[in-house]
Amino acid sequence: MPRYSMGAVATGAGSTTLPTQALVGGSTTRLMLRELSIVNTTAVTCTFKLVRLTAAGTPGTSLGASPYVTEGAAAVGVVRQVYTSTAPTQGADLGYRFIIPASIGAGVVRTFNEPGIAVPMVAAAALALVADSGTPQICAIDWTWDE
Repeated sequence: MPRYSMGAVATGAGSTTLPTQALVGGSTTRLMLRELSIVNTTAVTCTFKLVRLTAAGTPGTSLGASPYVTEGAAAVGVVRQVYTSTAPTQGADLGYRFIIPASIGAGVVRTFNEPGIAVPMVAAAALALVADSGTPQICAIDWTWDE
């Protein structure tokens, strides 16, 4: 399985209903999330949770993926920036919490053992970070996945 990654500072903080960022798949290839890191860019603590999305909502800017092997195929998966106006439909809460300390540069890295966490092979399905509690903050977020 080819491996891809993309990371960026979120363009907005999101909310409990509007994802801060999401890894969006497609209907032809299964994406498997392997690692997710979140680093605070503010001095305010925040907590995110990882959820599945089952309907699109209004996602933000699309970020292209970088393959680990440069001559590899183009990625199907894309990372979408903060969702705006129309909230996507949240499916399963995957049970992962990311408690980000109140310090610039502090963060959490989670790895997901083989085979990873699947993005359903359905148009507009995704794995997303939404606020779990408190006020979400703008963070630097890195996604790594296999296709």
